[in-house]
Amino acid sequence: MGWKWSEIKPNGGIWQRRNRFLSGGTKFNIFLVLCFLALVGWLSAVISRPYLRKARFQKLMGQYMQEYRYMQGEQELFKQLIEEAEKLGIPPLTPDNFEFQGGVGQDSTLRCSYSEFIKLPGNKYYRIDLTAEKSLFIPSRY
Repeated sequence: MGWKWSEIKPNGGIWQRRNRFLSGGTKFNIFLVLCFLALVGWLSAVISRPYLRKARFQKLMGQYMQEYRYMQGEQELFKQLIEEAEKLGIPPLTPDNFEFQGGVGQDSTLRCSYSEFIKLPGNKYYRIDLTAEKSLFIPSRY
């Protein structure tokens, strides 16, 4: 029985073996992972918008609460916040959406409750109930 050198040692040595990284089912698995990452990215972009608007609105609420001592009362505060909410793209608000506790010279809390809708594929909408809340001390007038 004879033998050949090719039976003992693979042709070309260990450095010239076939690259199997992108062969067969691996391509499909990479495609699935990329699709999953795209879906997660899209969902995070769609769902994060209302929460970013809420954070910006809370910042504005704090700025207007600091100026509360110069205003004519709660109704003027609510009116200015409603105008700012329209600029941010928050759904239309009314003074009934707001709740203010406190006043000049004491700890104060301002809450605004509203609903936003997220459009999903197939003309379906998902409702998110949000409550923006800001608490701070309003110093007395000088």
